[in-house]
Amino acid sequence: MTKLLHKERTGQIIGVYYNVFNGLSQTYPEPVFEKAMVADLRELGVPCVKQDKYEIRYKDWIVGRQELDIFVAQVVVVEIKVAERIEPIHLAQLLSYLKTVGKEVGLLFRFGGPEPEFERRILTPSAWETNLQTEPPERLVNTEGLLYPELVFDVVGGLIEVFKTLGPGFVHRIYANACYRELRHVRGLDALPRAEMQVYYRGRAIAEIKFAHIQIEDKLLVFPVAISDVNNIRIQNLKDWMRHLQAPLGILANFQDTRLRPIILRV
Repeated sequence: MTKLLHKERTGQIIGVYYNVFNGLSQTYPEPVFEKAMVADLRELGVPCVKQDKYEIRYKDWIVGRQELDIFVAQVVVVEIKVAERIEPIHLAQLLSYLKTVGKEVGLLFRFGGPEPEFERRILTPSAWETNLQTEPPERLVNTEGLLYPELVFDVVGGLIEVFKTLGPGFVHRIYANACYRELRHVRGLDALPRAEMQVYYRGRAIAEIKFAHIQIEDKLLVFPVAISDVNNIRIQNLKDWMRHLQAPLGILANFQDTRLRPIILRV
């Protein structure tokens, strides 16, 4: 029988999870459950460290710092979710966080439902590869009547590389920074980082917002986002900005998913 990695420590943490689950109402937000688990673990002599911000690296670059809602009980990363069920995206995020903090074993605990539910994950190369579903650019992009197809393929290939390297779980500016590094410094494209975008309403510019995205010459805008539902983005607002910059093509890519599904925008 294969011995579980850090079996004793994970057993302690799982026991604490059941105690907290049974001892608290399931209506509280995540920090309440986290504090309860940390308190119980420390009573057992398990040192827990919650580090608010981590450096996020993409290849040779630091592409940002982010506060992650995890805590580390020595060798085990603990992630808490208040949700109806554990979803594939939650497990994908757990592996991303393991990679970020350099740990092998992660436990994901769900609160907020009638019954306890948890998952254990080990970060291995094979687990990372199967964690994210990717396809080559030529299967993701319909080139029929498409301007600059070779450029689009190159950009989508870069987005796939960022997705495969970082995984989901980070804020959109980190993906924007990583995409810029990949497109400009790895692939040699004439990429310009943009930090702001004008918002148009009924044909008039009414506001300017902070929104990291990338312009490639006068041909293409790349919009990396990290949201739970990409359908919440109003595509027309992005197209208005593309028209303003006279960029005929755009690519919207949501990194908060287990599969990268780039959307080609045309004006």
